[in-house]
Amino acid sequence: MGKISLVAALLLCLLAFASANTCIDNTDNPPSCQEQMQSQRLNHCRMYLSRNLQYYGDKLGMVTDNDEINPPIEVCRQHCCQELRDIDTRCRCPALLRMVMQEPGTQGQEAEPMLGKARYLPRICNIQPTQCDF
Repeated sequence: MGKISLVAALLLCLLAFASANTCIDNTDNPPSCQEQMQSQRLNHCRMYLSRNLQYYGDKLGMVTDNDEINPPIEVCRQHCCQELRDIDTRCRCPALLRMVMQEPGTQGQEAEPMLGKARYLPRICNIQPTQCDF
């Protein structure tokens, strides 16, 4: 009985040591989607969608065609695709959804045009997933 208790105690110590190392060494853990969404604002994606929508009004302002202030739409698309590539595959759609919902004037039905375009941004960028379901 004493040997079994000793073996059990050793196993518990090994298990505790292994789990302690796992908790301490989190360099292999990728950042959470929340952390990625906070660090990656998707500003170029926002600009690309806004310019692509052709929507004029108070709720979603259309940017002007002044290249000194705003880059051409193709440049916005390229930068947007890079922003999306910098986000983990599993986080891309939630990040796009959050970006659209944080855009001023995109609440309720007003969000539909932008959501419709954002849904296919991964396909336009040739990355996975090819379409977002939101």
